[in-house]
Amino acid sequence: MKQKIILLVALLAGLAAFILSKQYIENFKAEYQKQFNTISVIVAARDLVPGTKITRDDIGMKDVFAKGITGRVFKPDEAAELIGKKTLFMIHKLTPINWNDVDMPYRGLSGLSGMITRGDRAIAFAVDAVSAVSGHVKPNDHVDIIGTFSFPGQGKGPSGSGPAETVTLTILQDVTILATGKNTGRRGLEMEMTERFGGEQYNSVTVAVTPREAEMLIFASSKGKLALALRNREDVSVEKQLGNVDFQQLEKNFNVLNAERQQRLHPPLFGQPSAPPPAALPGPATLPSPSTPKPAPVAVPGPPAKP
Repeated sequence: MKQKIILLVALLAGLAAFILSKQYIENFKAEYQKQFNTISVIVAARDLVPGTKITRDDIGMKDVFAKGITGRVFKPDEAAELIGKKTLFMIHKLTPINWNDVDMPYRGLSGLSGMITRGDRAIAFAVDAVSAVSGHVKPNDHVDIIGTFSFPGQGKGPSGSGPAETVTLTILQDVTILATGKNTGRRGLEMEMTERFGGEQYNSVTVAVTPREAEMLIFASSKGKLALALRNREDVSVEKQLGNVDFQQLEKNFNVLNAERQQRLHPPLFGQPSAPPPAALPGPATLPSPSTPKPAPVAVPGPPAKP
């Protein structure tokens, strides 16, 4: 009996040692990853003296240890904002570029007002996960703002109006997102880890618009539901022939739109194959015309000789 107790105690001690060892290894692994985790940042591709106007050839990307980064570094998706800006300080080759190193129109230190271009206004309106492209809309992105409203119908009745009619239309195109919730995009390294593991939750976006556009957006947000269509950052095109979409337009045009979409995505399947150019057939051979033999000259007798 005594031997069984000793064996049981030994097994329990071994199990406790195993659990403690596993916990120690997990803690060590987490601490190691925390210390040596790497992130991608924008660095100088060469030595940049103060006053250098940055071009794409002046910057590059490098993986660095997160623990060794100080200040507000530029991430790869923010590289476009560096182009054309001037350096304020000496930036050595392969050194991460901070927001404070360049002459940005705003530094993120003066609040949202420092981010607004002169003549524009910043307004916010409510969004949800669906209308904000599942939360993928971020500060500095460009979007189209689309609204869905219920307009009075045009039916014949005592009041001259029929039942409400639902209409969807694009209100503004190529609008810059200044902030999502309270995030203006000028965040430090601590926000990098939060976004990587938890993501950002927000229920409003702030956009930069003109005063007249601000009035229209505020009115539209109070009368209907607004949604965002995310654009490529380099796409500044504007569609000029957009119309309102109602049930009648949807029923009339969805087949046409689907056909156009398939033709655009798969032109060989839907485009008429171009007929091969007709083979060049040789023309009729040009035969030399038969030459008519000229008659031999007739000898004309001269005058008779005198005796």
